[in-house]
Amino acid sequence: MIIESIVIKNFKSHRDTKIEFNTGISIIMGDNGAGKSSILEAVSFALFKQHSGKKLEQLIRTDHQNPDGKNKMSVELEFKSNGRTYRVLRERDKNSSRAKLEIKEGEGFQPLATGDKQVTDDIQGLLEMDGDLFLNAVYVRQGEIANLVNKTPSEKKQVIGKLLGIESLEKAWKNMLPLMNQYETKKIRLDGKLEDLDGLNSEIKMKKDEKNTIHQDIKEISQEIEKIDEELIQINKENSSLDHDRSVYERAVNGIESKKQIINNLQLDQTHLNKQITEILLKEDEIKIIKPKLSKLKVLKTLKQSLENLKQLQKNKKHLGDVLGKIEEFKTILEDNNKFYIEYSDLSDEIRDLDIKREPFEGSRKLMNQHQSRREQTLKKMNLSHNNIVKVIQEYNKKIGTNYSVVEELESYIKTTKPELAGKIENITVKINNIEKEISSLEIQNNNLTKPIGELENIKDQCPVCKSPIDSDKRTELINDYTSQIETNRNRMDQLKDELKDLKSEKQILDLKLKNIQSVNIELLMEQLKNLEEGRKELMTLKNSIKEFEGQISTLDDIDNLLNLKKKGLLEIKPRYERYLVAEGSLNSLGNPNELQDELLTIEDDENILKEQVTSLIEATEGSVENLDNEIQYLEDLNQTYQQLSGAIDQKENLMNRSEQVNQDLEEEKVKLDKLVHDINEVDYNEENHRKIKNDLTLKNSEFSDLNGKKQGLIGKESGLDSYLDGLEIKLKSYKNFEMEVRNLKDFLKLLDHIREIYGKDGVQKDLRNISRPIIEQHTRDFFEKFNFEYSDIKLDEDYDVTVFGPSGESNLDMISGGEKIAVALALRLGITQTLSGGNLELIMLDEPTIHLDAYRRQELIELLKKMSIIPQMIIVTHDPDIEEAADHIIRVKKEEGESIISE
Repeated sequence: MIIESIVIKNFKSHRDTKIEFNTGISIIMGDNGAGKSSILEAVSFALFKQHSGKKLEQLIRTDHQNPDGKNKMSVELEFKSNGRTYRVLRERDKNSSRAKLEIKEGEGFQPLATGDKQVTDDIQGLLEMDGDLFLNAVYVRQGEIANLVNKTPSEKKQVIGKLLGIESLEKAWKNMLPLMNQYETKKIRLDGKLEDLDGLNSEIKMKKDEKNTIHQDIKEISQEIEKIDEELIQINKENSSLDHDRSVYERAVNGIESKKQIINNLQLDQTHLNKQITEILLKEDEIKIIKPKLSKLKVLKTLKQSLENLKQLQKNKKHLGDVLGKIEEFKTILEDNNKFYIEYSDLSDEIRDLDIKREPFEGSRKLMNQHQSRREQTLKKMNLSHNNIVKVIQEYNKKIGTNYSVVEELESYIKTTKPELAGKIENITVKINNIEKEISSLEIQNNNLTKPIGELENIKDQCPVCKSPIDSDKRTELINDYTSQIETNRNRMDQLKDELKDLKSEKQILDLKLKNIQSVNIELLMEQLKNLEEGRKELMTLKNSIKEFEGQISTLDDIDNLLNLKKKGLLEIKPRYERYLVAEGSLNSLGNPNELQDELLTIEDDENILKEQVTSLIEATEGSVENLDNEIQYLEDLNQTYQQLSGAIDQKENLMNRSEQVNQDLEEEKVKLDKLVHDINEVDYNEENHRKIKNDLTLKNSEFSDLNGKKQGLIGKESGLDSYLDGLEIKLKSYKNFEMEVRNLKDFLKLLDHIREIYGKDGVQKDLRNISRPIIEQHTRDFFEKFNFEYSDIKLDEDYDVTVFGPSGESNLDMISGGEKIAVALALRLGITQTLSGGNLELIMLDEPTIHLDAYRRQELIELLKKMSIIPQMIIVTHDPDIEEAADHIIRVKKEEGESIISE
């Protein structure tokens, strides 16, 4: 890529700037703050929309004429790539932006792309690099060349790593560790929560077993209830049947007696009909006697029915009294156990609240143990680092003859001594070179002087130099002069050789000292110190964490102690709580006590009425109730006799006709009697069995009520267990989620560890260095060779430390001259640029390349830049006037009233 021109409007301090660029070296010269670097930033903005401002609006120029920055900012750049010319324009105002890319066709430009993203994408495709790569490859920032000269090997490695993008990989590798620690901490907390999973499963199993037992009991009771219900149906059926049979039996028995009496009477009538006629008068007297007695029959029958009704009422009254007694008994149980029921419910709620309160502290003990383990490991690492520092310092002291115990003091000594030794060696090397040159010159002079002496000895009368005639005195004088000069030279050479020997001996000593000092790896010691400092910081962090965990564990222990106390209290009152539930269920099954009480009062009222009625009836019968049934039967028989007598008297006139009728009636009554006997035989009624069935019915009803009450109590208890199990299942579900989360975290941590390993020094970083280093080395070698120094080769080791090979053998950067160092640094930076640009380097932009260089090295860099013809286009931003000597084209920038102005 070659930049041809740029037009900048309202960009930072430039109101209206246009610059034509040529190939060769273009110098953008101006004072600090004049707006020089803004031109390079405008190039980067035009190509990739990259800038140093936090917001695009900050790039729009503001001044007293435009205080709100409402002007439209624009940058238009023409550049050449792969033989074609392109023009890119980017504009921006306060609310919108516009971008377009055009290609030159003939004398005009044709559109290629519009829109920020599309333009940026197309330029990246044209240049085969993005904005970051452009800045690292083409744009050499302030101080980069000085850093490659002055920085330590490890610092230079970091600088080059940043250019290659390795620094971001290292940063990613470091930044992943806290993230992994966060997820590891989260996993440990979840592991802590899962410690109670077995207990929770056991409790769920115990509660389910208890529920199954209750459910089985309910099922068995339900089966018993169903069985009793079936038995009640059968007993009620039998009782109803027996009630019917009893009614039939009683009617039949009464009918038989009546029929027998009728038959007997008819027989008597038949036998004594004639006698009756004569005895009618006597029977009339008998009727008078019987009639007063018959008035008692109706009263006795009413009394009998009333007594039976009274007996039934008393049975019902006793049953209701028993039920109300049970209700009172269950109420007493509820009252006695109500506080335990409330206390049990409150304790259950408190236990659930404590379980919830406990959750944030689960896993604290495990976390603290892990942190304590990490603290021990950190202490071991710190001890190891400390011992290594002490050991290495002792070795270095022994090697360089010092007695330092502090790394900083050793570092200060190395930093001071190394350049001093390098300077001394450089001075001695210069002296040695000068002496060797002088000796070589003297040897050449002696060789040149020896030749004319021989010629003077052979040719007597001619000067060997100018060929003019000479006499013997002059010849002798010349020979003596030449011989004297040779002797003087020899004496000087002897003196110089002694000095050379001393200098080489001194240089050898200094070289050894420098080599020993260079072997001191301060970076290693600083790394160990850094490890110690990081260890101290980590120990402080771990100490705070452990203290925090101790507080959490103390809180957890307090909660657990309180939980155990609550659970113990819960177990103690559980029987009373269950008695309450059973009593409550039973009470619900017995019915409404008010309704039962009303029913009882009604029965008692009916009983009192019946008692009064019975008392009145007994008084009416004059207390004759001991043989009530016999007396009723007697009176009924007597009534029958009365009826017969009455009939006989009434039919006195028809007595003869009745005799025939009696005979007929007798036959009919016998038939009826036979039928009644047959009915009794068919009914086969047994009063004892009937009484037993009624007793069984009462017992079964009582048993049915008791079982229903027990069933309701168990249902209530089962419902309570269902609610409790629902809570446990919800908690178990959350634990299952924890388990899934722990598995996911394990897989995720494994993935993060693998990714971190890839990003580490032995992963992509190493691969990137291994791939790029030989390419950078080759490009660096190619550039360095073009500087025409007396070196045969240049090598980069794995840390990008440079070694050169020259007349005196292998040398590192500290052993070569300042100018050579600058040449190596520039060649290395150009080699990196060539590598990043894919081997097609046409443009390089340098921002203040001489900054941070001393005067000597700055001059050396300027001399190198003067010779730069290896790159088609170089743009240099500087305030150093000495660089003007290297320029093909100078662009001067100055600032007047806040506006950058260009002059060429």
